[in-house]
Amino acid sequence: MKKIVLKGEELRQAIVNAVNELAEPVASTLGPKGQNVLLKNRGKPCYVTKDGVTVAREFGGIDPVTDAIAEIVKQASHETNTNAGDGTTTSTVLTRAIVNEAQRYIVSGVSPIELKRGMDKTCDALLSNLASTARPIRSVEDIQHIARISANNDKVIGDLVAKAVDLAGKDGTVIIEEARSNKTSLNLIEGFKIDSGFAAGAFMTDERRGICYYDNPLVLVTDERLETVDEMLPLLEQVARDGRPLVIVAEEIEGQALAALIMNAIRGTMRIVAIKAPRYGEERKSILKDLSISVGANYISREAGLLMRDVKIEHLGTCKSIEVGKSITTFVGGKGEGEEVEKRIEAVKALLRQTESDHEARTYNERITRLASGVSVIRVGGATDVEMIETKHRIEDALEAVKSAQKDGITTGGGTALLRARKDLELDFENDDQELGSKILLKACESPFRQLCINGGISEDIMLDKVTNGLQEEFGYDFRNNQFQPCMYTVGIVDPVKVTKTALTNAVSAASTLLNTNHAIIQIE
Repeated sequence: MKKIVLKGEELRQAIVNAVNELAEPVASTLGPKGQNVLLKNRGKPCYVTKDGVTVAREFGGIDPVTDAIAEIVKQASHETNTNAGDGTTTSTVLTRAIVNEAQRYIVSGVSPIELKRGMDKTCDALLSNLASTARPIRSVEDIQHIARISANNDKVIGDLVAKAVDLAGKDGTVIIEEARSNKTSLNLIEGFKIDSGFAAGAFMTDERRGICYYDNPLVLVTDERLETVDEMLPLLEQVARDGRPLVIVAEEIEGQALAALIMNAIRGTMRIVAIKAPRYGEERKSILKDLSISVGANYISREAGLLMRDVKIEHLGTCKSIEVGKSITTFVGGKGEGEEVEKRIEAVKALLRQTESDHEARTYNERITRLASGVSVIRVGGATDVEMIETKHRIEDALEAVKSAQKDGITTGGGTALLRARKDLELDFENDDQELGSKILLKACESPFRQLCINGGISEDIMLDKVTNGLQEEFGYDFRNNQFQPCMYTVGIVDPVKVTKTALTNAVSAASTLLNTNHAIIQIE
């Protein structure tokens, strides 16, 4: 095993080179004039994508030093994708701009620690300004605009995602599947959503989206605490022979039981996922009972006299598919009897009519929504696997962008939000170095707009001057149609505020980490 040590100027130059090398292909995908990137791994078919986080994830294998440095930037990109669902390219572009600008000052003797403090103060002020510009989602048209822009100005995808969100309703769910034909379609089917996710990250089957997805799984629903393997072994043996995936929803899954399930998932012995039941007390029991009826399972409970060691495969329920995230799980097409589900809904409605408590009324309404709600399923097709994967990535990004916009609202797009956020900042610095850190970040805020200009083949300096000096707050440039717009909201060029805020926060974090690194010890063999 051989290692190398880098320090000082040699390391600083390696950081600049690595960040630029990673950012170049990622940045080329930004905006309506961005281009695709071709990706190929040994033993796997090639595909093309315009998804920044996918390009960043596949970057590597160049040399150990570049790979190690790039990993820090990739983490910022991944965190942005996880928390906001979009904005990964913007995060990478901002990180590159900060690193390149700051290195000039560090070489001349400026303290990187003070630069970081100045950037952190400025970042907080920028985030506050961004939040103050947020507008709530007001119509289906707003959703169409967000989805279209996130999908690289694809109107068909924008309309499809907007329709899916509208059909599912405010509290509904949209999931994405691969179609068996070359056509992309939308269907609404019954579904049941709970606000709880997998018990451990090891159960993930799709790292890009951070989810576990299974078709036609068996579902165990219990209010027992599962702590040992012995009580679960008879059922696990039956499920292993059956061959279908197993979903376990229990009050608590811990210790030896959880470790055994994780080991089975990692080794591929069984397709399995463990989910901790949501909420507490009687509310938890009600959700579990509702879920049992929705998927056609027996509710395994000590009260009912059915213990875990006595459970057989016929006691389990099933559904068409399941999508388990970090904090949300959706059961699609539960195989419970429709008559039983309707009876349950009527029973909850009767309780709703009798209650005088606002809290109980909200709880009952939630239960009715879960039992009666639908799930919009977008089935993505394509003439080839390459086309299907590329389209699927864009639909996933569009859907996540819509979710972010629904949560925190929207702001002007086309790279203008960060430009506007620089105005009227109230900042107080302890020294000149912190003020330099602020200048570095404020200049970096221009980088997404500049990159959009580069990808569109337009002079960045001229365009930046015209947009920043525009008289109206909503003034900007439409890079798709190559024309100025007096109001970006009117023409639907908008971005989710959460996406912009998350990209900025993670870029400052990643860049600060690299700038404050003075030694590196890297294994090269």
